Amino acid sequence: MDDTDARKGAHTQFKDGLRTELHKKTVSTIKNRSGPSWDERMDKAMKGFQKQQKAMETEQLKTLCDAVERGRSRPTSAPVRSLSETPNQRGMLRQRQKDMKRLEDDYKAQVEYLKDKMQKREPLYRLSEVNAAFAMQRRRMIEKKQEMTQDEHERWEHLRSVEERAASRPLLIEDVGYKKPKGIAVPAASPDVDEHMSKHGSKATEMFGREPYESDVRIKDAVSQKWFQKSEWADKVSQIRYRADNRQKLHEIPYPNKGDRHTLSRARMQHALVAQIRPVSAGLLR
Repeated sequence: MDDTDARKGAHTQFKDGLRTELHKKTVSTIKNRSGPSWDERMDKAMKGFQKQQKAMETEQLKTLCDAVERGRSRPTSAPVRSLSETPNQRGMLRQRQKDMKRLEDDYKAQVEYLKDKMQKREPLYRLSEVNAAFAMQRRRMIEKKQEMTQDEHERWEHLRSVEERAASRPLLIEDVGYKKPKGIAVPAASPDVDEHMSKHGSKATEMFGREPYESDVRIKDAVSQKWFQKSEWADKVSQIRYRADNRQKLHEIPYPNKGDRHTLSRARMQHALVAQIRPVSAGLLR
């Protein structure tokens, strides 16, 4: 014990020893719980890799030594050949030169043949065929213009005919003061309702190809009762039916001439923009 330790008290020495012991226990606990350090793991991996490489190097060296031994065990000197067995190198060279000359001549002949074929080949399109195609296009263009001109003429003629027919035969809706023509008499007495219903039912059966429904039968039974036949509504229904069956057809009704009622539509057809359009025939004449 030196002078410094002698000057320290027993309590101080106990604290230093306890601190050292705690430090060692902490280091050992952290090391046990955290495992080996990076340097230790790298050292361990490096040693394993060196061991593996050493084993591989030993194996390769052994293989190389075996190959050298096998190579040295084989004879390396060539036997002496006689003059008769020695190949004629000059003859082989001349034969190779002849073959090269023959192949070169064949290649030149093939190239000349291809050049002559390219110079004498037939063109894809002849000038006469191209001119004929352009002529056909011009002819078709003229024919199409003529067809369009004829179609335009026919359409204008149709519009004019429609306008003339409409002007000479106006619609009924244009005459608010129209009165029915005289001479159509409405009978005062009504025909037999039962007969009319049976006749109408047969017509419906012929038209739709079905048997009367139950509602049709009930309606027929109801209108055949005496109280209905003697009522005013039965007379009115019979008059309406008579007028519907004997009314004059629309195309048979005479319409009085009302003058020109289609000035507006004709003005639209002869609009300034339409009048300024040059007809197709004028372009063909030019």
